[in-house]
Amino acid sequence: MKKIAITTGDPAGIGPEITAKALRFYPIKENIAYIVYGKFDNFDDGNYIQKISSPDEANESGLYFIEINNFDVEIGKPSIESGKASFEILEKCATDLNAKKLDAVVTCPISKNAIQFTEPEFIGHTEFFAAKSNSKNVVMSFWGPYFNLALLTTHMPVAEVPKYLTKEIIEKKFRKIYSEACKLLGAPKVAMLAINPHAGENGAFGSEDIMISEILDRLAKEDVLIDGPFPADTFFSRHATSYDLIISAFHDQGLVPFKMLSSDQGVNVTLGLPYIRTSVDHGTAFDIAGKGIANEASLESAIKFAENLLAPEKGTEFTNYSAFAEHYDKYMQAVNYPRWAKLVLDKYRKRYEHDPENILELACGTANVATLLSKQGFSVDASDLAPEMLKIAAKKDFAPRLFLADMTDKITTGTYDLIICLFDSVNYLQDISQVGKMLKNSYDALNKDGLFIFDIVTIKNSIDNFDGFVNLEDSQDQYIIHQSDLDQPNNIQTTELTFFRKHGFSFQRNDEIHKQKLFDISEIKKEIKKCNYNLIGIYSTESSDNLIKLPNEKLETEYTRLFFVLEN
Repeated sequence: MKKIAITTGDPAGIGPEITAKALRFYPIKENIAYIVYGKFDNFDDGNYIQKISSPDEANESGLYFIEINNFDVEIGKPSIESGKASFEILEKCATDLNAKKLDAVVTCPISKNAIQFTEPEFIGHTEFFAAKSNSKNVVMSFWGPYFNLALLTTHMPVAEVPKYLTKEIIEKKFRKIYSEACKLLGAPKVAMLAINPHAGENGAFGSEDIMISEILDRLAKEDVLIDGPFPADTFFSRHATSYDLIISAFHDQGLVPFKMLSSDQGVNVTLGLPYIRTSVDHGTAFDIAGKGIANEASLESAIKFAENLLAPEKGTEFTNYSAFAEHYDKYMQAVNYPRWAKLVLDKYRKRYEHDPENILELACGTANVATLLSKQGFSVDASDLAPEMLKIAAKKDFAPRLFLADMTDKITTGTYDLIICLFDSVNYLQDISQVGKMLKNSYDALNKDGLFIFDIVTIKNSIDNFDGFVNLEDSQDQYIIHQSDLDQPNNIQTTELTFFRKHGFSFQRNDEIHKQKLFDISEIKKEIKKCNYNLIGIYSTESSDNLIKLPNEKLETEYTRLFFVLEN
């Protein structure tokens, strides 16, 4: 069992908020315990989180928190009290790290000024963990989608940089950076930025770069291969993408372009510690703290980076809808969601002559139907496999309780009068045994005289509407290409979605592939029977009749979408 600590940073800043947002629907990795240190507001949906007093109690995969909240702090205002709280969180976490109770730490932002009210020697996270672990040669590095960066110095005044960078220190830093880069990247291409304008022009603008060149030449003979020094003013436009790692002499030289391009996707990593330490690449943002608008993306990236360093072979990240999620509602705006909500309610009311007391929607996406039902006063839960979809759902007025789960997972959130699974979500299951598993779990979660309603699309729908389908949607700063094709021998419809989104000065491309299985009706009926369900009816939006008595072949060839109504 690996254990990752997450420190919430200054409680007056955005740290507690982004921690809660990041973990609410976070895909828990097998054999990893995530332990939050600090002030933390528990959530009543999403992932379950358990309060503990020591990492020793986290013996299973899941979310835990160790509460450190003994201070009266005003949100949005750094203070002596918020600084004390920040430091206490770090002290507790560092103690557990040094005792080898934790394998990694992910840090949220702190206010150095607030901590310095009572700890005047405090400089920053990097220096703190270095001192606590007695690590003499650590490196601040940043990893992002466009380039990776390492710094020869940390939080140091520019005037002190030339004094600090002696031959001995530079050589030690180069060796450390290169060895750590080899661990992470294999055989990396590394570049060094010059300290002075135009790389000093052979001493015309300082001698530091001559010294760096001499050190690099000497290290090359030992197979420590670092190119440079390159003039910093032209490097990023010409050479940045040609290297796996770039070394900058001082903080802002490298971090200005890094943060401009990488924004919320960058991760701060401290190299040279006896444990893994990653961090967000932004500050406390006191000006927006408490307003609910802070972006958790950088923290999620930092957690995933720590995960991958601990257990790269067991990645379980779900990628479908990661790019599409934020545009899903707009893309589906023509769908008559009120009609769908009415359809399932009418089936229940007609059967029992009263309303369901509680409802669960499986594979809810952005929870449009579940939200409509919640708005009508029903007690509604909803689940989906895609965290990105759930995050959007959670922001909606009248959002239901939301949970991260596959439609085939055992249902542990309660029992229900009505369970629904709509918009051909069942077609995303690739094997009939998965359909059977979904049916069995839904049956077990239904109250007596409960209904399970789901729909599927048929092969007729694919042939008529999507085989060879190509569509381009463009809007401001974004293009979406939708292509669908039918593999008829295997009854698989494949949809490729390509996104081009404006990001900085260029467009960022994302691709998603969605495969839908077009099941034989006879197979589905067999699985329904195995689970002891009573098949009340099969319906279509193309007919008002119950189609249950029609031959299976006719259902598949004459109707594009079918609704199954099952009773336990």
